[in-house]
Amino acid sequence: MKKRVITAIVLLAILIPLIVIDSMVTEIMFAIVATFLCAVGSFEIMHTMTKESPELKKYQILVPILTGILGFLCLLATYKTSESRETIKENFIYHFYVLAFLLFSICLLFGLMIFTKNSQARAMMGCVLALVYPGLMLGYALSFRYFEPVALSNHLHDVSGIKFFIFLYLIVIATDTFAFFVGIKFGKTKLCPSISPNKSVAGAVGGLVSGMIVGIGGAYLLGIVKPIGLEENLLTILILAVLSAFLSINVQLGDLVESKLKRSFEVKDFGNIFPGHGGVLDRFDSLIYAGTWLYLIIQIAQLIVIGA
Repeated sequence: MKKRVITAIVLLAILIPLIVIDSMVTEIMFAIVATFLCAVGSFEIMHTMTKESPELKKYQILVPILTGILGFLCLLATYKTSESRETIKENFIYHFYVLAFLLFSICLLFGLMIFTKNSQARAMMGCVLALVYPGLMLGYALSFRYFEPVALSNHLHDVSGIKFFIFLYLIVIATDTFAFFVGIKFGKTKLCPSISPNKSVAGAVGGLVSGMIVGIGGAYLLGIVKPIGLEENLLTILILAVLSAFLSINVQLGDLVESKLKRSFEVKDFGNIFPGHGGVLDRFDSLIYAGTWLYLIIQIAQLIVIGA
């Protein structure tokens, strides 16, 4: 427990300034750290898969490099599509670059695997997983740091990628924390024993309720929305409650997805880069899943506002 707490403090001490401080230096440093995390997450999957598919050892470096580039393109696409309301649609070309590089990487790896001795379809699909999960999904989740949803600025009080990132992570922390403690106290009925025997229905409900409450409070405290008339406030609270509940559910689903992957690969953790927490995928599992959904929701909201 002591090692886990110390690691969490050090990790927060590094990431919080890079997220909160808005400057060119922190933007560059965060991009380097985020790209590194995507590449390491890919390496964790590839390294784990080599136990059952030794032929993947040849790709333990190539796939993480491709994944790191993919993650960086996600950051770049988010940064570029936030310049102004007038160019949001046009700048979606940068998201096409993300898709194009993903397809290029998959075609490259599949082509190489054909000529790899004893290669199996499972290994080929593992390469895709190592690209999409830590590269595409984690890349976009981390790219919130650069998100400036300008098309929503007239519909919300004060929006920025930094605030949305903090909003999301508050829900992640609240959901994980209360699901754990409520589960310990009241968890008799197991939620999904075949995947994660320690998770309970009571813990899931506790995490959901706390995530929803923290999400509503966090949106007001961060200034994403502001107190206005009673009728408008009730509608705003309802929307925030639904959004926060949806994200809280996906925080828990992200944890279960990670558990399913680890059970499939028969490992306790994907890595040990963070003592007491495991690897990149172990530490950011909830953020990956919920962050991807929130990114999609905000992008779709922007397009609806622009088209309205």
